[in-house]
Amino acid sequence: MQEKKYTLEWLDLIITFTLDPSKSNVDALGKKEAETLIAKAVSELHQNKTFLKQQTFTVSSKRKIQHLIKQHHSTLVILLDQACENAFKLKTSNPVMISTIQKIIGCVDELLTFIENHFWEYISLDERVPAAYLTQIKKEVALRIEAIRPGLIQRVGNKNLTDILLGALNNFNSEHQNRQVTLREVFYKKEVIKGLEKINDIKEEDKVHDAVIELLVYLNFNSRSFMNYYTQKLAQKINAYGPIRDKMTQLLLCYKEFNQMHRKPGVKLNPNYADVKKVIGNWFAQEIMYLEKKHQWDVNPLQDYSPPSSPANSLSERFKVLCFLSVDQIGLLFRAMDSLRILKARSLNLVYQSITPYLSTPRKQDISWESMRNKSYSVEQRDKEILIKTLESVIEWIKEY
Repeated sequence: MQEKKYTLEWLDLIITFTLDPSKSNVDALGKKEAETLIAKAVSELHQNKTFLKQQTFTVSSKRKIQHLIKQHHSTLVILLDQACENAFKLKTSNPVMISTIQKIIGCVDELLTFIENHFWEYISLDERVPAAYLTQIKKEVALRIEAIRPGLIQRVGNKNLTDILLGALNNFNSEHQNRQVTLREVFYKKEVIKGLEKINDIKEEDKVHDAVIELLVYLNFNSRSFMNYYTQKLAQKINAYGPIRDKMTQLLLCYKEFNQMHRKPGVKLNPNYADVKKVIGNWFAQEIMYLEKKHQWDVNPLQDYSPPSSPANSLSERFKVLCFLSVDQIGLLFRAMDSLRILKARSLNLVYQSITPYLSTPRKQDISWESMRNKSYSVEQRDKEILIKTLESVIEWIKEY
Protein backbone atom coordinates (compact mmCIF):
# COMPACT_ATOMS: atom_id res chain seq x y z
CA MET A 1 0.00 0.00 0.00
CA GLN A 2 1.17 3.51 -0.81
CA GLU A 3 0.88 4.83 2.75
CA LYS A 4 3.48 2.29 3.88
CA LYS A 5 6.14 3.59 1.49
CA TYR A 6 9.24 4.94 3.24
CA THR A 7 9.59 8.24 1.39
CA LEU A 8 12.47 9.49 3.56
CA GLU A 9 14.82 6.70 2.44
CA TRP A 10 17.12 8.94 0.37
CA LEU A 11 17.42 11.66 3.05
CA ASP A 12 18.03 8.94 5.65
CA LEU A 13 20.88 7.39 3.61
CA ILE A 14 22.55 10.74 2.84
CA ILE A 15 22.42 11.99 6.43
CA THR A 16 23.23 8.78 8.28
CA PHE A 17 26.00 7.59 5.94
CA THR A 18 27.14 9.84 3.05
CA LEU A 19 27.48 13.05 5.13
CA ASP A 20 28.57 11.39 8.39
CA PRO A 21 32.31 12.06 8.79
CA SER A 22 32.69 8.99 10.99
CA LYS A 23 31.36 6.67 8.24
CA SER A 24 32.53 8.18 4.98
CA ASN A 25 35.18 10.50 3.59
CA VAL A 26 33.10 13.68 3.35
CA ASP A 27 36.09 15.74 2.15
CA ALA A 28 36.29 13.58 -0.97
CA LEU A 29 32.99 14.96 -2.27
CA GLY A 30 33.57 17.50 -5.04
CA LYS A 31 31.67 20.64 -5.95
CA LYS A 32 29.55 18.95 -8.65
CA GLU A 33 28.64 16.10 -6.30
CA ALA A 34 27.68 18.63 -3.64
CA GLU A 35 25.45 20.51 -6.10
CA THR A 36 23.81 17.22 -7.10
CA LEU A 37 23.14 16.36 -3.45
CA ILE A 38 21.56 19.75 -2.77
CA ALA A 39 19.38 19.59 -5.90
CA LYS A 40 18.24 16.07 -4.98
CA ALA A 41 17.52 17.15 -1.37
CA VAL A 42 15.30 20.00 -2.62
CA SER A 43 13.52 17.56 -4.94
CA GLU A 44 12.97 15.11 -2.06
CA LEU A 45 11.61 17.97 0.03
CA HIS A 46 8.91 18.80 -2.53
CA GLN A 47 8.11 15.13 -3.24
CA ASN A 48 7.53 14.46 0.46
CA LYS A 49 5.29 17.50 0.80
CA THR A 50 3.21 16.31 -2.15
CA PHE A 51 3.09 12.75 -0.82
CA LEU A 52 1.82 13.83 2.59
CA LYS A 53 -0.84 16.08 1.06
CA GLN A 54 -2.04 13.21 -1.15
CA GLN A 55 -2.33 10.86 1.80
CA THR A 56 -4.84 13.11 3.55
CA PHE A 57 -7.15 12.64 0.56
CA THR A 58 -6.48 9.00 -0.31
CA VAL A 59 -6.23 7.38 3.14
CA SER A 60 -9.71 7.04 4.62
CA SER A 61 -8.68 6.03 8.15
CA LYS A 62 -7.81 8.90 10.48
CA ARG A 63 -5.77 6.48 12.60
CA LYS A 64 -3.58 5.59 9.61
CA ILE A 65 -3.02 9.25 8.73
CA GLN A 66 -2.09 10.01 12.33
CA HIS A 67 0.36 7.09 12.36
CA LEU A 68 1.92 8.24 9.07
CA ILE A 69 2.34 11.87 10.20
CA LYS A 70 3.76 10.92 13.62
CA GLN A 71 6.15 8.48 11.96
CA HIS A 72 7.41 11.10 9.49
CA HIS A 73 7.71 13.77 12.16
CA SER A 74 9.66 11.62 14.62
CA THR A 75 11.95 10.32 11.85
CA LEU A 76 12.70 13.85 10.63
CA VAL A 77 13.52 14.98 14.17
CA ILE A 78 16.02 12.10 14.45
CA LEU A 79 17.50 12.94 11.03
CA LEU A 80 17.81 16.61 12.00
CA ASP A 81 19.68 15.62 15.16
CA GLN A 82 22.02 13.43 13.10
CA ALA A 83 22.58 16.13 10.46
CA CYS A 84 23.47 18.69 13.16
CA GLU A 85 25.83 16.16 14.75
CA ASN A 86 27.47 15.63 11.32
CA ALA A 87 28.06 19.39 11.06
CA PHE A 88 29.60 19.38 14.54
CA LYS A 89 31.92 16.43 13.73
CA LEU A 90 33.04 17.96 10.43
CA LYS A 91 36.76 18.76 10.71
CA THR A 92 37.15 20.39 7.30
CA SER A 93 37.23 24.09 6.55
CA ASN A 94 35.96 23.39 3.03
CA PRO A 95 33.13 25.93 2.53
CA VAL A 96 31.45 23.70 -0.09
CA MET A 97 30.93 20.83 2.36
CA ILE A 98 29.90 23.11 5.21
CA SER A 99 27.34 24.75 2.93
CA THR A 100 26.08 21.36 1.69
CA ILE A 101 25.41 20.00 5.17
CA GLN A 102 23.74 23.28 6.21
CA LYS A 103 21.44 23.18 3.17
CA ILE A 104 20.51 19.56 3.90
CA ILE A 105 19.72 20.62 7.46
CA GLY A 106 17.59 23.44 6.02
CA CYS A 107 15.60 20.98 3.88
CA VAL A 108 14.88 18.70 6.84
CA ASP A 109 13.89 21.69 8.96
CA GLU A 110 11.57 23.01 6.24
CA LEU A 111 9.85 19.63 5.93
CA LEU A 112 9.39 19.50 9.72
CA THR A 113 7.88 22.99 9.69
CA PHE A 114 5.55 21.98 6.86
CA ILE A 115 4.28 18.98 8.84
CA GLU A 116 3.80 21.05 11.99
CA ASN A 117 1.92 23.81 10.15
CA HIS A 118 -0.39 21.51 8.15
CA PHE A 119 -0.78 18.38 10.28
CA TRP A 120 -0.27 19.60 13.86
CA GLU A 121 -3.47 17.89 15.05
CA TYR A 122 -1.88 14.48 14.38
CA ILE A 123 1.29 15.19 16.38
CA SER A 124 1.71 14.47 20.09
CA LEU A 125 2.25 17.96 21.50
CA ASP A 126 3.64 16.78 24.83
CA GLU A 127 6.72 15.17 23.26
CA ARG A 128 10.07 16.63 24.29
CA VAL A 129 11.84 18.65 21.61
CA PRO A 130 15.31 17.16 20.96
CA ALA A 131 18.32 19.44 21.45
CA ALA A 132 19.29 19.85 17.78
CA TYR A 133 15.73 20.59 16.72
CA LEU A 134 15.35 23.03 19.59
CA THR A 135 18.45 24.85 18.38
CA GLN A 136 16.83 25.31 14.95
CA ILE A 137 13.59 26.50 16.55
CA LYS A 138 15.46 29.01 18.72
CA LYS A 139 17.15 30.45 15.64
CA GLU A 140 13.84 30.75 13.79
CA VAL A 141 12.03 32.33 16.77
CA ALA A 142 14.91 34.76 17.42
CA LEU A 143 14.95 35.90 13.77
CA ARG A 144 11.18 36.43 13.68
CA ILE A 145 11.22 38.34 16.98
CA GLU A 146 14.04 40.59 15.82
CA ALA A 147 12.09 41.32 12.63
CA ILE A 148 9.00 42.56 14.50
CA ARG A 149 10.67 44.02 17.61
CA PRO A 150 11.39 47.59 16.32
CA GLY A 151 7.88 48.04 14.91
CA LEU A 152 6.15 46.68 18.01
CA ILE A 153 8.21 48.76 20.45
CA GLN A 154 7.50 51.90 18.46
CA ARG A 155 3.78 51.30 17.80
CA VAL A 156 2.59 49.57 20.99
CA GLY A 157 3.73 52.62 22.93
CA ASN A 158 4.49 50.78 26.16
CA LYS A 159 7.92 49.26 26.71
CA ASN A 160 6.72 47.27 29.75
CA LEU A 161 4.27 45.32 27.59
CA THR A 162 6.73 44.62 24.77
CA ASP A 163 9.45 43.55 27.25
CA ILE A 164 7.04 41.13 28.97
CA LEU A 165 5.81 39.74 25.67
CA LEU A 166 9.05 39.34 23.72
CA GLY A 167 10.93 38.12 26.81
CA ALA A 168 8.43 35.31 27.41
CA LEU A 169 8.52 34.26 23.75
CA ASN A 170 12.30 34.02 23.57
CA ASN A 171 13.11 32.41 26.94
CA PHE A 172 12.79 28.64 26.27
CA ASN A 173 15.66 27.37 28.48
CA SER A 174 16.62 30.67 30.08
CA GLU A 175 14.46 30.16 33.19
CA HIS A 176 15.66 26.65 34.02
CA GLN A 177 18.50 25.24 31.97
CA ASN A 178 17.40 21.64 32.45
CA ARG A 179 13.73 22.28 31.75
CA GLN A 180 12.28 20.16 28.97
CA VAL A 181 10.68 22.05 26.08
CA THR A 182 7.65 20.39 24.50
CA LEU A 183 6.16 20.76 21.05
CA ARG A 184 3.11 22.31 22.73
CA GLU A 185 5.24 25.20 23.99
CA VAL A 186 6.93 25.60 20.60
CA PHE A 187 3.61 25.63 18.72
CA TYR A 188 2.12 28.10 21.21
CA LYS A 189 4.98 30.59 20.90
CA LYS A 190 4.99 30.33 17.11
CA GLU A 191 1.25 31.08 17.10
CA VAL A 192 1.76 34.19 19.27
CA ILE A 193 4.56 35.38 16.97
CA LYS A 194 2.36 34.79 13.92
CA GLY A 195 -0.35 36.92 15.52
CA LEU A 196 2.15 39.68 16.31
CA GLU A 197 3.39 39.65 12.72
CA LYS A 198 -0.17 40.32 11.53
CA ILE A 199 -0.63 43.08 14.13
CA ASN A 200 2.62 44.67 12.93
CA ASP A 201 0.94 45.19 9.56
CA ILE A 202 -2.00 47.17 11.02
CA LYS A 203 -2.08 50.66 9.51
CA GLU A 204 -3.89 52.47 12.34
CA GLU A 205 -1.26 52.91 15.07
CA ASP A 206 -3.80 53.72 17.79
CA LYS A 207 -5.24 50.20 17.45
CA VAL A 208 -1.97 48.29 17.88
CA HIS A 209 -1.87 48.25 21.71
CA ASP A 210 -5.47 47.00 22.01
CA ALA A 211 -4.88 44.43 19.26
CA VAL A 212 -1.91 43.01 21.23
CA ILE A 213 -4.05 42.78 24.39
CA GLU A 214 -6.85 41.00 22.50
CA LEU A 215 -4.34 38.53 20.99
CA LEU A 216 -2.85 37.70 24.39
CA VAL A 217 -6.28 37.21 25.99
CA TYR A 218 -7.37 35.09 22.99
CA LEU A 219 -4.31 32.83 23.34
CA ASN A 220 -4.47 32.72 27.18
CA PHE A 221 -1.07 34.37 27.64
CA ASN A 222 -1.16 33.68 31.39
CA SER A 223 2.16 35.29 32.31
CA ARG A 224 1.90 36.80 35.79
CA SER A 225 3.70 39.90 34.54
CA PHE A 226 1.19 40.35 31.72
CA MET A 227 -1.84 39.89 33.97
CA ASN A 228 -0.40 42.38 36.47
CA TYR A 229 0.27 44.84 33.65
CA TYR A 230 -3.25 44.47 32.24
CA THR A 231 -5.04 44.93 35.57
CA GLN A 232 -2.82 47.92 36.44
CA LYS A 233 -3.75 49.59 33.13
CA LEU A 234 -7.42 48.92 33.84
CA ALA A 235 -7.09 50.34 37.35
CA GLN A 236 -5.44 53.52 36.01
CA LYS A 237 -8.23 53.97 33.48
CA ILE A 238 -10.99 53.46 36.06
CA ASN A 239 -9.37 55.58 38.78
CA ALA A 240 -9.22 58.52 36.37
CA TYR A 241 -12.95 58.94 36.99
CA GLY A 242 -13.89 60.89 40.12
CA PRO A 243 -17.21 59.84 41.67
CA ILE A 244 -17.67 56.22 42.71
CA ARG A 245 -20.75 55.92 40.47
CA ASP A 246 -18.65 56.88 37.43
CA LYS A 247 -15.88 54.50 38.48
CA MET A 248 -18.39 51.65 38.76
CA THR A 249 -19.88 52.44 35.35
CA GLN A 250 -16.43 52.38 33.75
CA LEU A 251 -15.46 49.20 35.63
CA LEU A 252 -18.59 47.40 34.44
CA LEU A 253 -17.96 48.58 30.88
CA CYS A 254 -14.37 47.27 31.00
CA TYR A 255 -15.65 43.98 32.44
CA LYS A 256 -18.14 43.68 29.60
CA GLU A 257 -15.41 44.35 27.00
CA PHE A 258 -13.14 41.76 28.62
CA ASN A 259 -15.88 39.10 28.63
CA GLN A 260 -16.61 39.78 24.97
CA MET A 261 -13.01 39.12 23.90
CA HIS A 262 -12.67 35.84 22.01
CA ARG A 263 -10.69 32.99 23.57
CA LYS A 264 -9.12 29.97 21.91
CA PRO A 265 -9.92 26.81 23.90
CA GLY A 266 -7.19 24.46 25.09
CA VAL A 267 -4.20 26.82 24.84
CA LYS A 268 -2.07 28.32 27.59
CA LEU A 269 1.39 29.89 27.86
CA ASN A 270 2.24 28.33 31.23
CA PRO A 271 0.46 25.08 32.17
CA ASN A 272 1.30 25.65 35.87
CA TYR A 273 -0.55 28.99 36.16
CA ALA A 274 -4.27 29.78 36.23
CA ASP A 275 -6.00 30.98 33.05
CA VAL A 276 -6.11 34.66 32.10
CA LYS A 277 -9.90 34.53 32.16
CA LYS A 278 -10.04 33.19 35.71
CA VAL A 279 -7.38 35.51 37.22
CA ILE A 280 -8.59 38.72 35.57
CA GLY A 281 -12.25 37.75 36.01
CA ASN A 282 -11.57 37.35 39.73
CA TRP A 283 -9.85 40.77 39.76
CA PHE A 284 -12.97 42.35 38.25
CA ALA A 285 -15.20 40.61 40.81
CA GLN A 286 -13.08 41.89 43.71
CA GLU A 287 -12.99 45.43 42.34
CA ILE A 288 -16.76 45.49 41.79
CA MET A 289 -17.34 44.23 45.34
CA TYR A 290 -14.95 46.86 46.73
CA LEU A 291 -16.68 49.74 44.94
CA GLU A 292 -20.10 48.47 45.97
CA LYS A 293 -19.02 48.40 49.63
CA LYS A 294 -17.38 51.82 49.35
CA HIS A 295 -20.52 53.29 47.79
CA GLN A 296 -22.68 51.69 50.48
CA TRP A 297 -20.71 53.38 53.30
CA ASP A 298 -20.33 56.75 51.65
CA VAL A 299 -22.01 59.54 53.70
CA ASN A 300 -23.97 61.80 51.34
CA PRO A 301 -24.76 65.42 52.31
CA LEU A 302 -28.38 66.38 52.99
CA GLN A 303 -30.23 67.50 49.89
CA ASP A 304 -32.97 70.11 49.66
CA TYR A 305 -36.28 68.64 50.75
CA SER A 306 -38.44 67.37 47.94
CA PRO A 307 -41.75 65.53 48.10
CA PRO A 308 -41.38 61.77 48.38
CA SER A 309 -41.58 59.97 45.09
CA SER A 310 -43.98 57.16 44.39
CA PRO A 311 -42.94 53.63 45.40
CA ALA A 312 -42.62 52.62 41.75
CA ASN A 313 -40.24 55.49 40.99
CA SER A 314 -38.29 54.78 44.18
CA LEU A 315 -37.72 51.19 43.09
CA SER A 316 -36.71 52.34 39.62
CA GLU A 317 -34.05 54.71 40.96
CA ARG A 318 -32.64 52.68 43.84
CA PHE A 319 -32.74 49.01 43.00
CA LYS A 320 -32.15 48.63 39.29
CA VAL A 321 -29.61 46.06 38.05
CA LEU A 322 -27.85 46.90 34.79
CA CYS A 323 -27.86 43.92 32.38
CA PHE A 324 -25.68 43.97 29.25
CA LEU A 325 -28.24 42.07 27.17
CA SER A 326 -30.95 43.64 25.01
CA VAL A 327 -34.63 43.55 26.01
CA ASP A 328 -35.25 40.91 23.31
CA GLN A 329 -32.44 38.71 24.64
CA ILE A 330 -33.56 39.03 28.28
CA GLY A 331 -37.13 38.21 27.26
CA LEU A 332 -36.01 35.09 25.39
CA LEU A 333 -33.88 34.00 28.38
CA PHE A 334 -36.82 34.28 30.82
CA ARG A 335 -39.11 32.53 28.37
CA ALA A 336 -36.65 29.60 28.09
CA MET A 337 -36.24 29.41 31.88
CA ASP A 338 -40.01 29.40 32.34
CA SER A 339 -40.45 26.64 29.72
CA LEU A 340 -37.78 24.51 31.43
CA ARG A 341 -39.34 25.15 34.88
CA ILE A 342 -36.18 26.83 36.14
CA LEU A 343 -38.42 29.72 37.14
CA LYS A 344 -41.81 28.89 38.68
CA ALA A 345 -44.69 31.36 38.57
CA ARG A 346 -48.40 31.30 37.82
CA SER A 347 -47.70 32.55 34.30
CA LEU A 348 -44.91 33.86 32.09
CA ASN A 349 -46.52 37.30 32.21
CA LEU A 350 -46.08 37.31 35.98
CA VAL A 351 -42.39 36.50 35.54
CA TYR A 352 -41.95 39.57 33.32
CA GLN A 353 -44.07 41.77 35.61
CA SER A 354 -42.09 40.72 38.70
CA ILE A 355 -38.56 41.08 37.31
CA THR A 356 -38.54 43.95 34.78
CA PRO A 357 -38.98 46.76 37.40
CA TYR A 358 -35.56 45.82 38.79
CA LEU A 359 -33.73 45.66 35.44
CA SER A 360 -32.25 48.18 33.05
CA THR A 361 -30.12 47.88 29.91
CA PRO A 362 -27.47 50.24 28.49
CA ARG A 363 -30.18 51.54 26.12
CA LYS A 364 -33.28 51.50 28.33
CA GLN A 365 -33.50 52.66 31.92
CA ASP A 366 -37.13 51.55 32.34
CA ILE A 367 -38.24 48.33 30.66
CA SER A 368 -41.85 47.64 29.76
CA TRP A 369 -42.81 44.09 30.68
CA GLU A 370 -45.39 44.00 27.87
CA SER A 371 -42.69 44.97 25.37
CA MET A 372 -40.37 42.27 26.72
CA ARG A 373 -43.12 39.66 26.52
CA ASN A 374 -44.04 40.60 22.92
CA LYS A 375 -40.41 40.66 21.74
CA SER A 376 -39.69 37.24 23.26
CA TYR A 377 -42.09 35.72 20.69
CA SER A 378 -40.38 37.27 17.66
CA VAL A 379 -36.65 37.14 18.40
CA GLU A 380 -34.18 37.72 15.58
CA GLN A 381 -31.52 35.13 14.78
CA ARG A 382 -28.74 37.56 15.78
CA ASP A 383 -30.23 37.90 19.29
CA LYS A 384 -30.41 34.11 19.61
CA GLU A 385 -26.73 33.78 18.67
CA ILE A 386 -25.64 36.46 21.18
CA LEU A 387 -27.66 34.83 23.97
CA ILE A 388 -26.26 31.37 23.17
CA LYS A 389 -22.71 32.74 23.19
CA THR A 390 -23.35 34.46 26.53
CA LEU A 391 -24.68 31.25 28.09
CA GLU A 392 -21.70 29.31 26.75
CA SER A 393 -19.42 31.83 28.49
CA VAL A 394 -21.35 31.29 31.72
CA ILE A 395 -20.96 27.50 31.38
CA GLU A 396 -17.21 27.85 30.73
CA TRP A 397 -16.81 30.13 33.77
CA ILE A 398 -18.66 27.67 36.02
CA LYS A 399 -16.48 24.78 34.79
CA GLU A 400 -13.32 26.70 35.64
CA TYR A 401 -14.59 27.98 39.01
